[in-house]
Amino acid sequence: MSSYYNSTNLISLGDVSNLLMMNSIPAVKKWLKSKNIFMNKISKSYYVYEVEIFTELEKEYALNLRRNYPAHWKEMYKCVTRSESIYNLVLIQIGEEVVYKPIYKVKTRGSKDEKLLQELLSI
Repeated sequence: MSSYYNSTNLISLGDVSNLLMMNSIPAVKKWLKSKNIFMNKISKSYYVYEVEIFTELEKEYALNLRRNYPAHWKEMYKCVTRSESIYNLVLIQIGEEVVYKPIYKVKTRGSKDEKLLQELLSI
């Protein structure tokens, strides 16, 4: 899984129709409107942010995993998601708490440091 997703990529409605496996642009527009995805008009064509499409597609998969594997669905979903950014967006959209892992591991030098660390972690 790559660490972060470049959310500035715009894709055309034709590319979205290929991702959704739909044949008509009006059907794609209807799907986008039902998912509250804004279409950006540039010149005479409509474009959407790629990250919004992938988030909506993966949200359905995450909900399915949560329904079928309630104990381990987050770990399973994190293994197959495209990027950490999309993983976090999907969790936020379905109302789950995003768990952040610490960047550094704290090593204590003695009992005084251990006591201070426990106080800080309890806050």
